[in-house]
Amino acid sequence: MNEDGKKDDCFVIGGKKAKFIDPLSDWGFKKLFGTEANKEILLEFLRDLFPDKRIEDIAYLNNENQGLSEADRKSVFDVVCRTVAGDRFIVEVQKKDQRYFMERSLYYSTFPVQEQGLRGDWDFRLTPVYMVGILNFALKHDCPGGTAAENGGNPKLINRYDLRERETGELMTDNLHFVFIEVGAFDRKEEELESVMDKWMFVLKNMARLLDRPEALQERIFRKLFEAAQIAAMPHEEQVLYRDNMMTENDYRNCIDFAREEGIAEGEARGLAAGEAKGRAEGKSEGIVTVAKSMKAMNLPMETIMQATGLSQKEVEEL
Repeated sequence: MNEDGKKDDCFVIGGKKAKFIDPLSDWGFKKLFGTEANKEILLEFLRDLFPDKRIEDIAYLNNENQGLSEADRKSVFDVVCRTVAGDRFIVEVQKKDQRYFMERSLYYSTFPVQEQGLRGDWDFRLTPVYMVGILNFALKHDCPGGTAAENGGNPKLINRYDLRERETGELMTDNLHFVFIEVGAFDRKEEELESVMDKWMFVLKNMARLLDRPEALQERIFRKLFEAAQIAAMPHEEQVLYRDNMMTENDYRNCIDFAREEGIAEGEARGLAAGEAKGRAEGKSEGIVTVAKSMKAMNLPMETIMQATGLSQKEVEEL
């Protein structure tokens, strides 16, 4: 019961009150954007993100990709869908920055490209592939003249990349696109929301901390989103799954942070003791190895260790 004597529909997760699912958690994002019951939410999000495209409907695809051979490393995406026109969208949530993030995104985009290959006589005609990253951090940009220091010198929070000739800007192909939404760098308050994408970023960043739907979010799709995100409205089994996943996610994050801080600090200390730039560089490298060893000792998943350190599976296994 709350102070007014009414039933409290909030839950305590990780020591904090929560009424709505965290849409930036793995489980929460797949629940809200990756299920058939909530398909309209993903559909409207994509329509708002790509206003120039006519997206009539989407169909969810298998989010596990094995590659072309058994030797290829498989990838499991958060959400994958295809439009009626055949365009493919990979939508990924990334809570923390990691080494080689852009390269990882490029690697992920190759799966839906390769899947379009046909046996026999094929002319290599492809339908567009879109890699959408929802990031709970700010990317580091090399943009001279930018004014948003918190965003690495780039005043934009939604960045769109494609393949173009460097000097003329000529488009090489219109079939591969990358869109990164830097939710973590979004800092507008409710009364400052202007565009529909402002509202999406506000919801993605703040929903887990809200106890009511903000007045600024009156559109039908946001009403549906908040209804779908109510923890108290979920079946008991899903409530348990969500609690367990959030606790596991928090435990992993704490383990990674601890291992990284301890390992990097130890490595940098060795480098500084050497008193040379080379020593500091070697110390940082040793620190990454120490991080990986610590995470192995904690029995964290191989994928988690690789993402946190940038090491390959072979490098981790040989430690």
